[in-house]
Amino acid sequence: MDVIAEIVKNLLVIIIMSSFLEIILPDGNIKPFVRFAIGLFVLVAVLSPSLSYLYSDKNLQISVWDERVSDDLSKKVEAGGQKIRQEIEGQQKQKIKQKLEGQISAVTVLIPGVDDVHTQAFMGDDGSLQKLQVTVKPGVNQAVEQVSPVNALSDSSELKNDREKADIQKRLVQILNNLYGLKAENIEINFEGG
Repeated sequence: MDVIAEIVKNLLVIIIMSSFLEIILPDGNIKPFVRFAIGLFVLVAVLSPSLSYLYSDKNLQISVWDERVSDDLSKKVEAGGQKIRQEIEGQQKQKIKQKLEGQISAVTVLIPGVDDVHTQAFMGDDGSLQKLQVTVKPGVNQAVEQVSPVNALSDSSELKNDREKADIQKRLVQILNNLYGLKAENIEINFEGG
């Protein structure tokens, strides 16, 4: 008798809830899903007390769900997972760094007077660009050298070379600031040869 009383009580609660949902929900595509869910609740409300009455002498609990993993094993698994995650992140950061260095080198080579570039990027822990070291090999401007007169007494070629380097450095800092938001103090530019 207790089983029937429990089933009736559960069904009454479900009927009241379903009536309330029918009133609230607008006509549309959602109502069939709500009716399906209510049907599942009715099945559970009827079967649960019935099964507990019929199989009262049996233990229907699944003991695997209650089994706990030891803290030592749990810590080992967590440490292994952290190690794998760090290795994956390290590889991704290294690839990003290499791509960024290649991109900066490609942009720098486009500056007039630059023949070759080697770029080294320094990344923060969050993957942001912190500092940049650029080694520039200036190109020889052959058209200007052929047209320019050579004066053996003055040191104008060295002054011209210094002006070209200053111009390259100014353009490079401006481009890197515009593209990557780096400030001039975070950009180290070195010239080799030339």
